[in-house]
Amino acid sequence: MDECIKNLPDKRLAERIRDGDSQAFVVLVRRYERSLAALIGHRLATTGAVDAVEDLLQETFVQAWAGLGSLAPRDVRAWLYQVARNRCNDYLRSPQRRERFVDDDALATMVNRMGAVDAQRRRAAANVVEAFEVVPERERQALESFYVDGLSIAEIAARHRVPPGTVKRRLSHGRDRVRGEMGIAINRRKTGMNTDSRAEPGPFPTVRPDIVVERLEVKASPVDLRELTWWFVIPELDDEVRWAEYQPTGVETEWRLTRSTAMRTAGPAVIHDRDCVAIEVDEVRYPVDGLVIPTDRHTKVWGRLTETDVEWVAVEQAASDGTRRLDTFLDDGFDQDWGACARRIEAGEWLVAAAESNFGRQPGIPAVFADGVYTVQVGERTFTCTRIVEMEKETTELDVVVLAYVDTNGRTVLFRRYDGNRRTTGSESQRREDLLPYADRLVIDGMTFIHSYDYITAAACGLDG
Repeated sequence: MDECIKNLPDKRLAERIRDGDSQAFVVLVRRYERSLAALIGHRLATTGAVDAVEDLLQETFVQAWAGLGSLAPRDVRAWLYQVARNRCNDYLRSPQRRERFVDDDALATMVNRMGAVDAQRRRAAANVVEAFEVVPERERQALESFYVDGLSIAEIAARHRVPPGTVKRRLSHGRDRVRGEMGIAINRRKTGMNTDSRAEPGPFPTVRPDIVVERLEVKASPVDLRELTWWFVIPELDDEVRWAEYQPTGVETEWRLTRSTAMRTAGPAVIHDRDCVAIEVDEVRYPVDGLVIPTDRHTKVWGRLTETDVEWVAVEQAASDGTRRLDTFLDDGFDQDWGACARRIEAGEWLVAAAESNFGRQPGIPAVFADGVYTVQVGERTFTCTRIVEMEKETTELDVVVLAYVDTNGRTVLFRRYDGNRRTTGSESQRREDLLPYADRLVIDGMTFIHSYDYITAAACGLDG
């Protein structure tokens, strides 16, 4: 089976299943058969009907194949779980279930003290599995892999291509959400800010790791991009991300760290009657040739997800004199600088290669689109990503072209910015290709854009443990 299809997210598999792709359905079955079997087993365990688990699992997948041929569920996993629960409910209400024979030994086990305890435990386990559904996707995957599939933290880390520390954090966050859903108090150990209660995440390297990007012979599929564009954070509770900015120097192939940013969702908020999520921002800027350029610093942003869009709601910035400015979606010009972006990024071949790094645009090209699948190697770590391109529909050499590489979990791994040749901070007579003689060039419809910035996440560098 093609390795690429194994890594597709559920929504893309569902799209291929709607097109009659049986291989995509096989991937979906293998991805969820163990957790669905566990859920069905928990539902039936107290009835003595555990031998019906396999039959109900098969019925669940038969109904799923038929349903996905015409339906487009928002959350495929939650939909599959609901199908399984419905099959269990139908079975438990059926005459076959009511007339089921239970022998004396089984009945004795079910009604004696130990049997009652086991039944309670099974019911509690079923409640826990159902509570998983309120947990955000990444934490839910960690919980299911650890508690349902029985994988170790190391195995989960390898499966999802994240450090073990990230898996531990997702398990901790996920357990808290499950406890909250079940009405169980969360007890936390109090630690001072200066204690070494856990290891600090590693710093970004001063010199950018080596990056190799290679295109695969696979067509891109539409992408559900839930991150605030292009700040790498998802405006949902319990999300956090760190990323670094690198700029080229006068030394060939050398890129230096110029900024690191940490973002963490701080809790729900309401701004001008609009529900959203507050996101704390911690920026550190590093000297460039011994000089730190004084610029405004972002301290907090607010955003939200809708069914179709990712929206910026407000942005707070701090000037060098300590003054803070808050701009919201009601302010003039906010939509131009921030605004909303469609979550669904369509895929298509709107750039036609004339030569290496030289492209022409097709008529009707959208401002943002996915145009291919790539392997992205950052140091020793490799990711399979869809490339997303963003540019003005009528680009000039004063504009910017973005190439972003989004992994199979919908998270940006690498973000590359190409500045127009005339986009400089100094004299208008200077051209960017003269300022950055070793940087790569991207030519679109005869206009030159210079590779000026790379943004890399901590996950890509293996530093988010």
